[in-house]
Amino acid sequence: MQHPSSHSPTLNRHLSRLGTLTIELVALRNRRGVVNVALFAGPDGYPSNAELAVRSGQFPIADVPLIIQFDGLPYGEYAATIHHDETMDATLTCNALGIPKEGIGFSGNPRIWKGIPPFRRSAFEFAPGSEAISITMKYLLP
Repeated sequence: MQHPSSHSPTLNRHLSRLGTLTIELVALRNRRGVVNVALFAGPDGYPSNAELAVRSGQFPIADVPLIIQFDGLPYGEYAATIHHDETMDATLTCNALGIPKEGIGFSGNPRIWKGIPPFRRSAFEFAPGSEAISITMKYLLP
């Protein structure tokens, strides 16, 4: 019987390419609803097609700041998108002009000006020693 510490060299190399990404969400304005998170490995599907995300999930807001973790994630370049779904209808509620009424956030905390930032402005490198990011939620309307 093998113990976890006695993995083969090949298995150890494979496991060392995986990590746990920790995302800290700050500035949530309340605990209503849920937070939807999507993690993309490229521009395909970014920012809102969670079906094309490498990881996604819906998380209740137990504490603020909210800490979310994705285990067993391959190291590489990613961009995360966040939606504070206060109405719990699984859609981003917007006003008549298309301005979000609910909170949104992006990795890298890019300035939201004239629309959603492209993948390259939200991308970050997930690597050993760089396994935690902080995303500040933005509420464009009261």
